[in-house]
Amino acid sequence: MGAAVAVVSDERAPELVEVLAPGESGSDAETTVAQTATQTGWMYRMTPRVWLVLTMLVAMAVRLVNLNSSGFNSDEAVYAGQAASLAGNPLYTSQFPVFRAHPLFLPVLISPLFGSGTHDVIARVLVAFLGVATVFVVFLIGRELFGSKTGVLAALILALMPYHVGVTRQLLLDGPAVLCITLAFWMFARFVRTKGTDWLLASAATMGLAVLTKETSVIVVGAFVVFIIVSSEIRRPVRTLVLFCGVVAAVSITFPLVMSVAGRSSTGSNYLAWQLARTSNHDATFYLTVIPASMGWLVVLAAGVALLFRVNRTWRALLLVCWILVPLAAFEIYPLKGFQYLLPVAPAMAVLAARGLMVWHLPARWKLGTGAVARPAVAALVVASLLVGTWSTVYSSAGASVLAGGGGIPGGRDAGNWIGAHLIPGTELLTVGPSMANILTYYGHRPAQGLSVSSDPLHRNPSYSPVYNPDLSIHQGQFSYLVWDAYSAYRSPTTAHRLQVLVAKHHGIPVYTGRVDGRPVVVIYQVRP
Repeated sequence: MGAAVAVVSDERAPELVEVLAPGESGSDAETTVAQTATQTGWMYRMTPRVWLVLTMLVAMAVRLVNLNSSGFNSDEAVYAGQAASLAGNPLYTSQFPVFRAHPLFLPVLISPLFGSGTHDVIARVLVAFLGVATVFVVFLIGRELFGSKTGVLAALILALMPYHVGVTRQLLLDGPAVLCITLAFWMFARFVRTKGTDWLLASAATMGLAVLTKETSVIVVGAFVVFIIVSSEIRRPVRTLVLFCGVVAAVSITFPLVMSVAGRSSTGSNYLAWQLARTSNHDATFYLTVIPASMGWLVVLAAGVALLFRVNRTWRALLLVCWILVPLAAFEIYPLKGFQYLLPVAPAMAVLAARGLMVWHLPARWKLGTGAVARPAVAALVVASLLVGTWSTVYSSAGASVLAGGGGIPGGRDAGNWIGAHLIPGTELLTVGPSMANILTYYGHRPAQGLSVSSDPLHRNPSYSPVYNPDLSIHQGQFSYLVWDAYSAYRSPTTAHRLQVLVAKHHGIPVYTGRVDGRPVVVIYQVRP
């Protein structure tokens, strides 16, 4: 049996949506909504403010508990080292250049934390709080589009989503960038509803900050462009498009201008060439399997269900669909597929899933059961389904993560601390790959290079230098310590074998072995020329 859907006060109170049986009218809106509030039970009797406070506490807990169980991964070490160099920390100024591949917004923001000493947890705490702030902004955009109850449910979904929890527990650019992106969409939604140009300009400026945080955020600008072009709500699309893109460009151009003034513009161009020439690191189905599993399959299903109901066929759902599909399509086409690249779509998925959970309904003869029993039960099931993945993220396995951006690298911090305490300054190390080299350089304050760095400029990060003849470098005394680690060996077994050949050839002696659950994860060998 079908059902007709009436929207009550669509512009000012989008949460007042009622599913009516065929033949019913929406004229008695207040009576219908009151009946619905009575029928739908505990979710409607609890005030949204109480639910929001509880949600924020949950979001904070899952992002802070056990936060420092493992040390920095490679990207975290680079951003922290860059921030320390910006702060003039003498331990890092010679090892981590101020100008690297990415924009400077986050390193500048956290640089006061790295003026002296070696830190990790304090920077992660800051990023975790930015992740909690994103949860609150998801509530704002959910309330703006569909009402307070949908906003609270969307915030709860994002608060427990393993994908967002995992990334915002790390010192990565993606979490802060997603906060800016979510703010920009909230401001843009207010622009669409109120037609206030000030909201449009604020949204564009905030998107510019997102690009300054991580340059791949420019892809999300395409979602705004598509919406402006196809939505009938935008009365003057050309003017809106010019204003929005102009402000985004004006803000985001700050970084290339700074690099140009500093005489480091070649760094950006070299990095772009390397990114475009990189080969795919995952198969084409990566974003269709790994990422939905990390978001929660039931969340993805609920988001899809939302689009089945006529009540959602408005500009609000269109905005969320553009927000999701444009980055997904762009990164699916782009051969390089990073685990955290699709994090910008997580807030939109949370809002769309919450909307689906709030409006789905059974056939008209079971209408009372939908609101009183089935709908709250299904919503609780979807939220509960996230708990297993979140628990695994907070109390992650001791084994090394094989996904860049998936978490810290076990054993790296301890090995770096040992190096800093036992090796004389200036000692240079050779590692399997640049990831462990970055970590050991950050914690051990000794230079390290990766054996796997390509000699072809188009196939290596311009921040890294290749070791053209490692055997000769050892003979000449450049490297007196070689480092094997399980993370790099898993990702590059051929290079790990090459390093072991060098260890055997130069009579390497293990002087340090880091173990997790009895398994060696980092081994440092001393070799002789």
